[in-house]
Amino acid sequence: MRTVLSALAMETLLLTSAAATEPMVFHRAHFPDHTVVSLSLVGNRAAASVKYDFDVFISLSQTRTEGEGAYSDPGKHKASIRCSPPAAVSVRGVDYPIPTPEGGMIDWKDDLWSAVCTRPLS
Repeated sequence: MRTVLSALAMETLLLTSAAATEPMVFHRAHFPDHTVVSLSLVGNRAAASVKYDFDVFISLSQTRTEGEGAYSDPGKHKASIRCSPPAAVSVRGVDYPIPTPEGGMIDWKDDLWSAVCTRPLS
């Protein structure tokens, strides 16, 4: 079952990456001061660890809704993704369960997992 899920997720990730001409935004956060922070997938590969399916690279950008003061973080931030149960996103060696445990707020890690592990609807 894991092999099938991994193959489907890999196909989805590769198709999404091949079709994209720019980074794929998977999460946006809007703040009261009109700041918008966007997280984008900028790279992916098969995971280096057998515990995960993918290693992905994330970029961060910040804009204001008025269009001023754009900032783009020049770094690429690594996360590892496990699509099959127990689903997780790992950042700096810490595994975060997906979905976020009951009572917790859905956050960027849930959105990242969905962007990588679910087939796009057409």
